[in-house]
Amino acid sequence: MSETIDLLHKHYKQLREAVVTTWNLQNNIQITTSEWYILNCIRGGATTIPDILKRVEISKQAVHKFVKVLEDKQLVQTELVKAPKTQRRVELTPLGEEVYHHSLEIKKEIDGSIEKNIGQENFKQLQAILQMKWM
Repeated sequence: MSETIDLLHKHYKQLREAVVTTWNLQNNIQITTSEWYILNCIRGGATTIPDILKRVEISKQAVHKFVKVLEDKQLVQTELVKAPKTQRRVELTPLGEEVYHHSLEIKKEIDGSIEKNIGQENFKQLQAILQMKWM
């Protein structure tokens, strides 16, 4: 990996860990990084297991496992639907929506910390750079 990729990866891991740690310290429902990944995919529009698989780089078995764990935590609900093929539809429960929105508040707090540490102008510039098409 290039130094840029390594640095981006390092900061990404720190940010994800900050969200997970903050959430888990403040709440009774413990959620792992992988479970957040799946929740974000579902909230982002992935409505079936095949939809989720298109968005993530983890195995089909792992996706099924994480969906089952999230269902056990009452954050998602699933049902079999018969479209052209039988698929498992996944959606956030009201509790899952609440958890997702609370995580957005945590992310905003982290954004505020980043902005404080690097300055408002650098923060705006960072956001602009991250929104650009890179490749």
